[in-house]
Amino acid sequence: MPRTLTLALVFIASLLVFLIVSMPAAVVVERVPAVHLAGAPLALSEPRGRWWQGQARWRWKQLQGSLAWTLDWHGLVPGAQVSLRSDQGQQATLSGWVGADWGDWQVEQARLSLPVALVAEHVPQGGADGRVDAVLMALQIADNTIQQLQGTLDYSGGTVTWGNNGAATVPELQGRLSMAGEVPTLQVVDPDGERLMHARISEGRFHLEVMRAWPLLLGVSQGGSPDDVVFQMSQPFSLGRSRG
Repeated sequence: MPRTLTLALVFIASLLVFLIVSMPAAVVVERVPAVHLAGAPLALSEPRGRWWQGQARWRWKQLQGSLAWTLDWHGLVPGAQVSLRSDQGQQATLSGWVGADWGDWQVEQARLSLPVALVAEHVPQGGADGRVDAVLMALQIADNTIQQLQGTLDYSGGTVTWGNNGAATVPELQGRLSMAGEVPTLQVVDPDGERLMHARISEGRFHLEVMRAWPLLLGVSQGGSPDDVVFQMSQPFSLGRSRG
């Protein structure tokens, strides 16, 4: 190969690498699909840094904070270490690794620390304090279906309020995310191991059951077995994009 052609190819390759490495973080932010949580959009703005290591601001309803990411391959799977935190009031944080492989998504070692008040303020005639700490060891989604789920939830305990002057002190609670065969499930128990609620996703629906043990814990139920189901709900659930 002529020396001039070799130098030209090297120059073009170097230029392409430079352009790719220098690509700004705005390229990533602009391509993030629209996300709505509880009917409100999650907006990203003010991107800084490079596409492979950048930062941005986020806003959801009255909440806002910072987002940072760093490119991180796990074997042959491309992904990023992501860190998100809020700025106002009691701080909420989320961090973990997110990867995508031919349309399939993976999450590993994700950690969430959230003041319950941030969620409770969106519940009509209800309130709660304390914190929830969650660890998602593994989540794998393929063909819009959860294939693997492993994690834990821990509630620090606190005061729960409802209606007119209803209030109760709730102890520490624990939850477990797991797969029951091919069905992703969540189970929440009290300090004695009594099951309070059970949720699962199966056949395209989200199912929730609340046991009598929960109102007994709140002091608003008498008699009956703690295992009795006192509330249940089932509604459509899909991880695929809705079509407008």
